[in-house]
Amino acid sequence: MKRPISALIALTLLAGTPVMAQREFPGQQGQNSNPRADDRDGPGGNRNDRDRYDRDRNDRDRNDQSANRNRRDDPSVRAGNPRWSRGDRLPDQFRQNRYVANDWRDHGLRQPPRGYHWVRNDNNDFFLVAISTGLISELAYRDDRDQMWRQRYSGGYSYNNDSYYRECRNSPDPAGIIAGALLGGLLGNAAGNSGGRTGTTVAGVVVGGAVGAALTNNLNCEDRSYAYKTYAEGFNAGRPNAVYRWQNPRDDHRGEFRVGTYYNDGGGFRCANYTQSVYVQGRPQVARGKACRQPDGTWAIIS
Repeated sequence: MKRPISALIALTLLAGTPVMAQREFPGQQGQNSNPRADDRDGPGGNRNDRDRYDRDRNDRDRNDQSANRNRRDDPSVRAGNPRWSRGDRLPDQFRQNRYVANDWRDHGLRQPPRGYHWVRNDNNDFFLVAISTGLISELAYRDDRDQMWRQRYSGGYSYNNDSYYRECRNSPDPAGIIAGALLGGLLGNAAGNSGGRTGTTVAGVVVGGAVGAALTNNLNCEDRSYAYKTYAEGFNAGRPNAVYRWQNPRDDHRGEFRVGTYYNDGGGFRCANYTQSVYVQGRPQVARGKACRQPDGTWAIIS
C-alpha cells in the first residue's frame, strides 16, 4: 500500500513542475517582448534607480543646452576665432605664410626664439607657435590688450574722435587720406613682402580732441589731408629721425613731420615721439608729442 501512495505523490510533483515554470515564463516573455517595460521602471526595473536616472539625464540636457547657448553668445565663437590656450595646436590654415606676423615689435611682443614665429588670426590675436608642430607657446589676445589700453589711455580712439574726419569728410581730400582709409583702421599688408610672408602693416592715424585742434590749428581741410599722410608714413615706416614733408600747392601752406624715437611703453604698446612744424603764411608753428599704436593697429596721437 505504501508503494502506490509514494508513486502517486511523485507523479503529482512532476505534473506541477511544468505548471510552475509555465507561470514564470510568460511573465518573462512579457517583459522581454515589450522594450519599454524597463524604461517604465528605470534601469534594472527599480523605480528609485529610474528616478535617479531621469534626474541625471535632465541635468545633462540642461548643461548641454547651456553650453550651446554660451557658445552662440561668445563673440570669439561667432567670429570663428576660438579662444585657444597654451599647449593647443593651431589649425593648419594658420600655418600659411599670410598669417605669420613679422611686425611683432610694433605690437609689444618679444622676439620669437629659434623654431618659433608669431601668428596673427583674423581677430588680430597673436600666438607664438612652434613652426614644425603649430603648438602654442604664448598668446596675446586683443580683448586683453584692449582692456589694458583703456586703463592706460582712458579709452580707445577711432575716426569718430578725429576732428578732421568730422569736419572734412565731405571736403576735397587731395592726399587720399579718407578714401585710402589712412584715417583710422588698417589698410592691410604692404606690397612687396619677401617670401610671401606677412610684412609691415600700414595703419591709420587718429588725432583726437584738443591734441588734434592744436596740431592742425590754422590748417584747412586740404592742408590736413596732406599733413595726415605724413603722419601715417612717418609712424609706419619705423625709421627714427626721418623727415616727411608736405605742401599744399593751392595755398603754399607746408609742413614737416619727424618721428624722433620708437619705444615700448609699460604696457608693451609701440609708441613714438614726434615733432611737427607747420608754416602758414611763412610763420612756423611747432608741436611735439607722442603717439602709440592701439591693439587694432591704429596709431593714436595722444599728446
